[in-house]
Amino acid sequence: MAIESCLLNWGNKRVFTVTVDNASSNDVAISYLKKKINAWGFSILNCKYLHMRCIAHITNLVVVDGMKDGLTPIKKVRDAVRYIRQSPARLQRFKAYCEIEGIQSKSSLCLDVSTRWNSTYLMLSSALKFENAFDRYATIDPYFKIDLQSCEGNEWKSSNNLELSCMGEKMKLKFDKYWGDPDKMNKIIYIIVVVDPRYKLEFMHFALSTVYGKEKGIELAKKVKLFVYELFDDYKRIFQSENANEHIGNVSKSIEDGTKKKPKMRLGHQFMQHKIKIGEAKSKSDLDSYLNEDILVLDGKEDFDILKW
Repeated sequence: MAIESCLLNWGNKRVFTVTVDNASSNDVAISYLKKKINAWGFSILNCKYLHMRCIAHITNLVVVDGMKDGLTPIKKVRDAVRYIRQSPARLQRFKAYCEIEGIQSKSSLCLDVSTRWNSTYLMLSSALKFENAFDRYATIDPYFKIDLQSCEGNEWKSSNNLELSCMGEKMKLKFDKYWGDPDKMNKIIYIIVVVDPRYKLEFMHFALSTVYGKEKGIELAKKVKLFVYELFDDYKRIFQSENANEHIGNVSKSIEDGTKKKPKMRLGHQFMQHKIKIGEAKSKSDLDSYLNEDILVLDGKEDFDILKW
């Protein structure tokens, strides 16, 4: 498998998440990769959160699906630009109308690739600058409107708001397919927010209650807290195991070197033993201490780098 080969070539067996698009074949690939990483002995929670769906890919699917309808305003702009660019004569005439309208722009009309919505944005952005030139062209060239209306019929008369509404409904359906059920999302998305000192669990309560309603939001926030502790405990297990092995190695070396010394019972240690004996010693984990601290409040203009925090 390609991903496995790359990881082995890089000498990297510690993998937290793998981001892939939503092709069904990737589900099989991720399942295979989970087995391999678990066998390597470097998995976190047995690769429970390994599969991360590519957000950029999903966003692209949402937008492209919304723009599929041939009656959308986007297609009208696309057809208008295509008509102008079909011949040098039409393009030259359009440039002349731009001069008459006083339009000064270094950009020119560009036609998009319908499957790449970033190019669609560039097409719309450039066409918007030439709106008055399009109006003049439509007034003088009767074939311009005839050509555009030949596929559309009376749909040109329909409300743009209605068209945009239909587009929005399609995009919402696609959005809900991937993100409509928060319980099916990779919980790492939530955990990333919790470990940001500006937000923590307090923000998760607020955000989830705002998006999904108070009752559902509180339920989700409780689950997120469990996920955070679940992840923390697994890291704790891993590092305790590594530290224990390191400690055993150091002790063995001390014995070999004849330098092993009996630890002294210091006063501080005696005090801690006393607190434990009377039941007053309650140690907090680093995670408990972090979550109990106030959130980090920053000036709106202040830059924040979480890796330097």
